[in-house]
Amino acid sequence: MREQPLRNMAGVIILTGMMLLVASGHFAHAQTGDTLRVASNASARQLIIRAEDLLAAGDSSGAYVLLQPHEAALAGNILFDYLLGVAALDTGRVGEAIFSLRRALAVEPGFSGARMELARAYFESGNPELARPLFTQLLGENPPAAVAGVIRQYLQAIDQRSAARQSRFVPYIDLFAGYDTNANGSTSDQQFLGFTLSPDNVKTESGFAEIAAGFDWFIPRNPRFGWVFNGRAGHRTNPDASFVDATIISGLGGFSWQRSAWFGRAALDGYWGARNGDPNESYAGLDALFGRRLADRWDATLSLRGGAQRYDDSIDVMDVNRFLYSLGITHRFASRAQFSAQLTGGIDDETNDGSPYGNSKIGGRLSLTAPVGESAWLFASLGSLRSDYDGLFFGTSREDTQLMSVLQIEFRDVLTRGLTVIPRVRYVDNDSDVDLYSYDRTEMGVVIRWTP
Repeated sequence: MREQPLRNMAGVIILTGMMLLVASGHFAHAQTGDTLRVASNASARQLIIRAEDLLAAGDSSGAYVLLQPHEAALAGNILFDYLLGVAALDTGRVGEAIFSLRRALAVEPGFSGARMELARAYFESGNPELARPLFTQLLGENPPAAVAGVIRQYLQAIDQRSAARQSRFVPYIDLFAGYDTNANGSTSDQQFLGFTLSPDNVKTESGFAEIAAGFDWFIPRNPRFGWVFNGRAGHRTNPDASFVDATIISGLGGFSWQRSAWFGRAALDGYWGARNGDPNESYAGLDALFGRRLADRWDATLSLRGGAQRYDDSIDVMDVNRFLYSLGITHRFASRAQFSAQLTGGIDDETNDGSPYGNSKIGGRLSLTAPVGESAWLFASLGSLRSDYDGLFFGTSREDTQLMSVLQIEFRDVLTRGLTVIPRVRYVDNDSDVDLYSYDRTEMGVVIRWTP
């Protein structure tokens, strides 16, 4: 069985650590004497007692809601800052937790409990180099055996995380074979506006075979920043529709980062394509993503993409400058499983005067990734995109609505390590005001991927 992501293991350690700290009677309180039990007035004491009860009962959200409105008045009270820091940390507000716990330690440097929670916060924020010395110092203070065990688990997790941040170069080879009900993505009508269409422009079924090779390369510079590169070159042949045989070379180069609850990436990406041996399409642009972890199981993201889409001189009327955006939210609802929802939109700005291909886009997508047994993954996606074109096509305004769905199961380490088998079904239904651009397409096949 593959090792679960480090983040899941860290979550278990954190929960265990809180339970043990509570069970040990707040290990840190005993080391700081009565200082921590002193509040400025009776109402503050009652507030702190109530917050301790909520945390002991596992209601970190309730404790945070109770404490946060009083921060301006009670910041600097050691126990208040400590409890607010714990509640903020356990509800995914890592940055707030760090500030609160630092305040507590500024007043009482010997407060081991605050140092323990601050080390946890640094660990969660992706700063193991700050967390390690705090955990090491705590071990040297002879804590209770149960707490010492949790600290050692953290140190082990930091070592594993450091190992995971090593440079990774993963090459692969894909073999993809199957059947396509509409290899050229064309209408099934034989005629349009009274004219008989060329066979190349009429729906054509065909089997297909594709071979591709590529790589993914990650080069970490520190725990919060790393370079990201990938590339792929592939060729697909369609025996019954050779006029759409396609060769595509694509690549990406950029960086990824994370800081506290924030994360993101930025990269230059592009591709070059040829159809039936003749170059016909290219793209080059910038791809960026900004995200924030809202809570332990929720992420929100904003993706931006812009670049130049160019075609062969014979069809350069289709040239556009493209800008796309996506707003998304992801929920991890079970171990290794997640559900995502995205709102997408953008514009294609035509580069040639009189071109009708400029358009605005709006749509959305739902996707699900979930484990199936020990070594298989299910992926399902359903999306819709509406494109409203600026110009006229054959004297008619054009609006396309495209429905897209994908279903696949990825079986990993089949027969031998590194061999993955992926049955896949993809369906596209493009409905257009101009009949020439209305079509449906189903692609069924199996990908065999070898990762040395």
